[in-house]
Amino acid sequence: MNKKIFNELEILTITYKSNDLIEKSLSKINKKFKITVVENSANKQFKKKIENYKNRKCILTGSNLGFGAAFNIGARKIKSKYILHINPDAFINDTIIYELYKTAKKIKNLGILSPIETSKQTQIKKKSDKEYYEVENVKGFVMMINNFNCKKTKYFDEKFFLYLEEIDLCIRLRKIKKLICLAPNIFVKHLGGKSHSKEFSKKIEMQRNWHYLWSLFYFTKKHQGLIQAYKLTLKKFLSALVKSLFYFFINQKKHIKYRYRFLGLLNSYLGNNSKFRA
Repeated sequence: MNKKIFNELEILTITYKSNDLIEKSLSKINKKFKITVVENSANKQFKKKIENYKNRKCILTGSNLGFGAAFNIGARKIKSKYILHINPDAFINDTIIYELYKTAKKIKNLGILSPIETSKQTQIKKKSDKEYYEVENVKGFVMMINNFNCKKTKYFDEKFFLYLEEIDLCIRLRKIKKLICLAPNIFVKHLGGKSHSKEFSKKIEMQRNWHYLWSLFYFTKKHQGLIQAYKLTLKKFLSALVKSLFYFFINQKKHIKYRYRFLGLLNSYLGNNSKFRA
């Protein structure tokens, strides 16, 4: 591995109740890489565990700020040219990191480069003659970010707590002529929605349903205008209300799902912040 990578690239991961996964996620990464973990809590025991390794530092936010705000806290402290963001439930290794880095170096005006998401094996597999191709947006599970270019956008919009924040960032990067790219031969296993410990699943599910529709209305209003935002979401709003009432007596799990979708969208309609925390 080219030694230059250790100066030009730092790793950033955002955690919340991720004690079970974080060590697995980081275990196959060379100890020479600088790693910043931003934990969305005040868990000093978690911080101590992470910082058992000299190449790691852990920043505690004090409370659950959401992905975008936590990412921004970490990114603002990183001075390297590239930031490699990794979700705790994505399984990456040195080979993947180096291939992403080599590809990123070849892309002039890079904003973000991401691998292909898979539920199977993390690997390099020749699927295309192209090392990368341009796309409109990428998923945020693994992102090789040109820090110098992305800094111009001030990173993520912190009004998003969850959902669509990476698509919003991709749109803003493209507006300043920075490229969003996929690497078709690099595959990373991603569990998806498994970044937290199992005992918090119920609360996390409530948050997801609330913020999914809050973010959808806010995102659409921001990029397509208020009328289009209502057109896109009004049917979902009425459906969530009706289903919440319908399932109240016969299926509490579905009642809770639609109740929180309704409440998330209602708060977005009212212009309230993405404030809900389970």
